[in-house]
Amino acid sequence: MSLVFTEDLGAFFDTPGFTVPVVHKSTISVGYFESPNEIIADGVVLTTDYAVVVKTSDFSSVSRGDAMTVDSVAYTVREPMLLDDGKIMRVMLMKD
Repeated sequence: MSLVFTEDLGAFFDTPGFTVPVVHKSTISVGYFESPNEIIADGVVLTTDYAVVVKTSDFSSVSRGDAMTVDSVAYTVREPMLLDDGKIMRVMLMKD
């Protein structure tokens, strides 16, 4: 007997109040925005690593240097990175 599991990423990304609008070229969807602070250089510098987690199927054409708007704020893509099985991705960003 074979079990078939169909993954529904729509349910994961359909979370009002947690997801934010994400725009890349003509693609408009939603994602989870991350902006953790980190102290580096022996406590001298405070830095923030901006990223957004999105469905790969929505943003498969994203590449380094592209413009992306997350929650109405402009960013430049530093690096898109596939996560786990590649169906979701974390897009590392830098603020414009």
